[in-house]
Amino acid sequence: MKNHEFLSLLDDIAKRKQSLFITGPAGVGKTHLLLAIYNSLKAEGDKIVLTSTTGINALNLGGITIHKLMGLQNRSDMGYIGFMKSSFLFRGIAQRMTKVDYIIIDEVSMLRADTFELINEILKQATKCDEPFGGKVMIFTGDFYQIPPVVKSWEKQQNQWLFNSPSWKAANIRTIHLQDVYRQEDEEFVQFLNDVRTGKWNPKTASILEKCVDRKMPADTTVFFSTNEECDNFNVKRLNDIPGKMYTFEAEVKGKRNHKFKHDKEAIVRDCIAKPILQLKVNARVIAISNDTKGRYMNGSIGYVISCDEKNYIVSVKFEGSNEIIKLRRYTWARLGFDGRPKARFKQVPLLPAYALTIHKSQGMTLDAAIVDCKNIFACGQLYVALSRVRKLENLKVINFDKSQIIVSKEVKQFYGELNKHNLS
Repeated sequence: MKNHEFLSLLDDIAKRKQSLFITGPAGVGKTHLLLAIYNSLKAEGDKIVLTSTTGINALNLGGITIHKLMGLQNRSDMGYIGFMKSSFLFRGIAQRMTKVDYIIIDEVSMLRADTFELINEILKQATKCDEPFGGKVMIFTGDFYQIPPVVKSWEKQQNQWLFNSPSWKAANIRTIHLQDVYRQEDEEFVQFLNDVRTGKWNPKTASILEKCVDRKMPADTTVFFSTNEECDNFNVKRLNDIPGKMYTFEAEVKGKRNHKFKHDKEAIVRDCIAKPILQLKVNARVIAISNDTKGRYMNGSIGYVISCDEKNYIVSVKFEGSNEIIKLRRYTWARLGFDGRPKARFKQVPLLPAYALTIHKSQGMTLDAAIVDCKNIFACGQLYVALSRVRKLENLKVINFDKSQIIVSKEVKQFYGELNKHNLS
């Protein structure tokens, strides 16, 4: 989005007070635009709260989960409203909402329709305003072709996608459909990824995937797995194969001592992409999981360990494409409370072994090369998320692939078909 278009969009948000949905494929800059809007509105003195549907993404953005903001406690039934209204929790939400003009929700594709309805009703009741979302301007970001909402096997959940909910349809939400991909430059690769994203299986897609299956890759290339167990086992094996001492870095986790905040400490350990116990060896292949303020590395940069200082929590790394040896010290992730202040902190060297990553934790990363193990792919968009992390087609290998793993929701295809029909931009 060009600068004048961005300024026009900000002006439009401020004047029209219309809720917004920013969408598009992986690598188009959705998060970049989201944070630019957030920072610009905040600089103007607007009262805005930044949330996400997942704890991992909320920590990375520096926000909180929408469930925590709304006091949902893993509930999605409307009967919860009656319980909430008689509790101190609801009074706290009502007080907070008087101080909020805008609410941002990132990774909105993972928000269930029934939870979306509940959020709308909570905001209406808390503000005593019958307008959609209690009159708050909502800014949603996400791609419904990627990770879907979680619906348990025993739940009879119809219309899980929030765009099918009455609240979405009644809210007069303006859509910004970003389509210019910046992560990949090769048009053939971009078209291939779009075919996988939208579930198009044709001779061209099949031909490209066949090349990816047969491709030779360096032995240290990062492998994407679907499960944590596969990922952990692979990393442990590769680290054990490296001769020399194993260095151990234990995370420092702090939070309020009051028993009420025990959940915050447990949650930040669960949600943080960093490991509570990080084990590395000299010459180990590692991946950065934070962005360097000096721009020397970014989330997804690959390098090799040069030295480890356990006592001072320092790991020296030489990243690919650079001759500089960089000392990485502990980075702090914070779990925020309703007031925007940290309730728990997680300090750890911002590195992971780079031999294997889970597809889920790779969201937001950009890698130069990867091998995607499709063996346990089970959800809509999972294969697309993994494939779209890589910059260049020639640096992508696929194993254990079957075309049945290209899973796309018919409802999602219909939703985006309607968007394209209306030519929204």
